[in-house]
Amino acid sequence: MPELRYRLVTSKDSQALENLIAATADSGGIGFTDDYQADLLDIHRGLAEEFHAAVAELDGELVGMVFGEVRWVQYAGQVKPGVYISHLRVLPKHRRQGIARGLSDWALEYITDLLRSDAILYGAIMAGNVSLKLADQYGFRSTEPIQGGIVPMQKHPPVSTPGLEVRPIKTDELPEFVKGMNTFYSEHNLWSPVSVDTLDEFMSREVAGVKPNQLYVAVRSGEVVAGLSLSDQTKLVRMRLARAPWYVRLLGSWLGVLTASGVLDALTVRRVWFKEGELEAARYLWNSLRYDMREKGNCMGIAYDPRDRLSDVFQIPFWLPMFKARYLVRSTTPMEPERITYCIAGP
Repeated sequence: MPELRYRLVTSKDSQALENLIAATADSGGIGFTDDYQADLLDIHRGLAEEFHAAVAELDGELVGMVFGEVRWVQYAGQVKPGVYISHLRVLPKHRRQGIARGLSDWALEYITDLLRSDAILYGAIMAGNVSLKLADQYGFRSTEPIQGGIVPMQKHPPVSTPGLEVRPIKTDELPEFVKGMNTFYSEHNLWSPVSVDTLDEFMSREVAGVKPNQLYVAVRSGEVVAGLSLSDQTKLVRMRLARAPWYVRLLGSWLGVLTASGVLDALTVRRVWFKEGELEAARYLWNSLRYDMREKGNCMGIAYDPRDRLSDVFQIPFWLPMFKARYLVRSTTPMEPERITYCIAGP
């Protein structure tokens, strides 16, 4: 009889995990996979606050995997330990054999022992993903739809706004940045509250000789009025469009964001915030970076809840394709679905 076992990953698993990811692109109308430029586990461990991973091994072959990142998150007005679940995958030839269920059972028991039974478990799931089929069995609930995608860089700078400066953050501005960001997201589900120390650590992370993270601000009369985080991981891991309708590929090629191989040179934008009355400053920050960063990447990757004020910052045109997804959440605390969801996943 074939021997199936579940275990934590080791450093020797990196190549097998990369092969498994390549063989299991997201299902649905649009599917993505990852192209790694350095050791897979070094990248995930280096970029995450606290990274865990488990695999299913059948007669010495890795046939399934799941990743988890531990962080504190807001949920229904409370802050609890949380685990962001990703990369729950099973090789196509081994699906419908109970491997995903067995791996999930094993991983959930492990993470519950590591943290506590009331930890928030969540993950962003596109339609058709194997994870979606397990949701009801494990008591996960679905949020309202979220969306994400890639936005082309700008060839021309935005019209300058007198008195408004866009630049990288200065160290002495971090306390003001932290206050503004936590205030903006104070009512969002799945937001991880930040501090000066966590943001300083975020900017200091280094993987394979690359420091991918930076914070940018919009400053008016010496006051930080808007900000965001930008990550350039193009030298570490690149997103590749594995499957998409012909018109998506045609549009991507026309916009200059999609090569023939489907690889995206996307810079990731998250943690966008602005002070009350400073929407225009946030828009100026966003559009300025789309121009200033045009030599580092060919597009910006974003993800957001359409109900959020971020929709007014990004101003995505109707013809630009966005992918649709939801978060699945398991918690002992009722969801309160009217709360806006903070999106960490996406391009």
